[in-house]
Amino acid sequence: MDNDHTSGKKAKKKISIFQLLIFLFLLSAVIVFYINNIIVVNQLISKNSELKDAINKTVQSNYSLQIEIERLSGYDRIKVLASDKFGLRLSDTVARSNDYLIINKSEF
Repeated sequence: MDNDHTSGKKAKKKISIFQLLIFLFLLSAVIVFYINNIIVVNQLISKNSELKDAINKTVQSNYSLQIEIERLSGYDRIKVLASDKFGLRLSDTVARSNDYLIINKSEF
């Protein structure tokens, strides 16, 4: 019996040029996709850090504005403005308990 195929030598499978080109095309597509993902992630990281910086600046601005509001709405400043602009003065006597001041929202 003549068994050339089973005699210990394995038959080599030939790879066609078409299969090689398909494999290279798929490999290049995967590499391009991977590199594109790396670029997009780096852009997102930089945008994220820019947004964090903007948030920090806004928080600092809000903090300084709150301090300014507290300074401008302080009792001592309002007392001076009330006496200078409107001629109001602090009464030494206690307000009568029977008198009520009613202010409607429409008057603001």
